[in-house]
Parts: sequence; C-alpha cells; structure tokens
Amino acid sequence: MKNKREEKNLLLPVVVTVALLCTVLGLMLACSQPEHRAAIVNVFIDKDSDPPVLLSVKSVASSIVRIDFDEPVRVYGDSFEPFVARADGKSVYVTLDSSLQAGVKADLKGRVQDYYGNTTGFSVGVWGYNPSVPDLVINEFTTKRDTRNQDRTELFAMTGGNLAGVTLYCGTPDDYDAKFMFPDVDVKKGDYIVVWWVKDDYPEDRIDSPGVDFAAKCSKTPSDNNGVMVLTDSPSPGATILDAVVYSDFGESADGFGTAKARDRALWVVSSGAWEGDAIDSSYSTATRSMSRRIPNSSGAVLDTNSCSDWYITCSGGATFGTANTSEPYSPY
Repeated sequence: MKNKREEKNLLLPVVVTVALLCTVLGLMLACSQPEHRAAIVNVFIDKDSDPPVLLSVKSVASSIVRIDFDEPVRVYGDSFEPFVARADGKSVYVTLDSSLQAGVKADLKGRVQDYYGNTTGFSVGVWGYNPSVPDLVINEFTTKRDTRNQDRTELFAMTGGNLAGVTLYCGTPDDYDAKFMFPDVDVKKGDYIVVWWVKDDYPEDRIDSPGVDFAAKCSKTPSDNNGVMVLTDSPSPGATILDAVVYSDFGESADGFGTAKARDRALWVVSSGAWEGDAIDSSYSTATRSMSRRIPNSSGAVLDTNSCSDWYITCSGGATFGTANTSEPYSPY
C-alpha cells in the first residue's frame, strides 16, 4: 500500500505539470491564431485587384508611340504584334513598322499587365507625330449665330509651324458638341486662323475673312451662353492642351452654367490647369459682339493668364475675325 501511495504521490506533480503545459500551449495557440489569420487576410487586403488605367497615347517620333498608364506595367505576351513594344515603368513604347505622317491616324491595340497580374486590353487611335506644332491661343469667338453671321473661333499663331493634327473642341476632348482637326497646313508667326462652325447647308462661298479659313462641318454648333472651348495638339487620348476658354452667362442653374453638362465641362478645364477663376461673362455677347482677347500694348503682345481678365466683349459690329482685336469694348450703359 505504501509503495502505491508513494508512486501516486510521485506521478501527481508530473500530471499537473503536463496539464499546465497543455493549458499554456493552448493559450499560446489561441492567442497566435488571430494574428496568423489577420496576417493572411492582410495579404489579400493589400493586393491590388484593379487593372491598369490607360491615361494617354502620344506619338513621340515618326514611328514611335508612347502609351501611359496609372501604374507600372508589363507587355502582355505578343498582344502588340505586328509591332514591337517594350515597357518602361508606367509607359509602353511601341515601334511601328513604318513612319506615320503628321495628322494621319493609325489604329493600335494591345494588352498590358500590372505586377499583381491584373490586365487591361485596349484599342485606340493614334495620330502621326507633328514636330512643328505652333504655339497657338484662342483669340476671338462668337457663339450666338444669326441668319447673317455664323459662329466662328479664331486662333492666333504666336510662332510659326504646322497645324496637322491640332484639334479644336466645342467642349472637352471626351465630351464635345463639335470638333475640328486641322489638316497639314503651314502657318507663320502672327497668322490668324479662323474656324467657321457651319451646318451642311451653309454656302462655302460665304466663308471668307482676311485670315486662314477652315469650315468645320458639324451637326451642333458652340453652346450659346455656357460652354468651353479646348485646343489640343492632337486628337489622341491625353493630348497636350494648347489653350482653353470657359464662358458663362452666370444664370441660376448648375452653378451659373445652365446645365450640369456645361458645368462639368468647365470643371474639367479648370482641373486640367488650363483655366483659373471665373468664366468669361457671355451675357452681352451677340453674333457680332465677339468675345475677344485683350491686347495690352501697341506691340501686339498676347495677354494669356488663362483667366477671364484676358477677355472683353467687343462693341456691336466689332468682331474682327482674321485681323487684330482692336474694337472698343461693349458698354451696356
């Protein structure tokens, strides 16, 4: 009996120790599991599941196109064939099989992959590289046509160059009522380039001004009271903005722009950095009272601060398309 009691007494501490060890081990495992599970969950939470977003397409040489994305990418397989493509950070450079003439369109398709395996396929138009785009500003425009006076937009060439591919929008590049892409035409410094926004039934022989004239055939013309005009170096996605204007009659609807569409277009121009502050007040403009850029001195220098302070409404009959803006400002009093 004594031996059994002694054995029992010897085993008791061992049993207690094992029980304590199991309890501690269980607590340790219980505490570590949430951290382990959290680590696994965090891996999936941090994983990028969004495909790359195409930002812009631009010809950078006669046969090379650069495509920009919002994150680093890789070329996906042979998706760019028959062209050669290589990735460099957030850009893909595509070498065409021949030179693309300035202002001429080519269709380009491919697929890219980000470093998390997400892919984006696309098919876009790209226009030939123009190494001689002149420095241009929007200089004068009307938006309230009548039976005798068609709407027009005048550009002023601050440097010489070639217009091939340059595009003028009544609206923004992604949301417009009308647009005109210029052909392969050389201009000189100081030239006035006039775009006539015409319906199909408007007689071509009525399109005449001292400047360089173009007829933009369109089903819609510039918005009368509230709108934007944007000038880019090409029609390609993400093209460089050369100039832009915002105009409004400051009505009560849509923050003074009449419609949500006109307001959103104005906000796009402002967010792009091509305009600041208030719009040009179009209230007193007419078919012959144009919205014109100010010329600050006798040197003929162009005032371009991307704001309404650059602009004024000409006097009645004071539109000067094709020549310098020299009319007296309109006064309602």
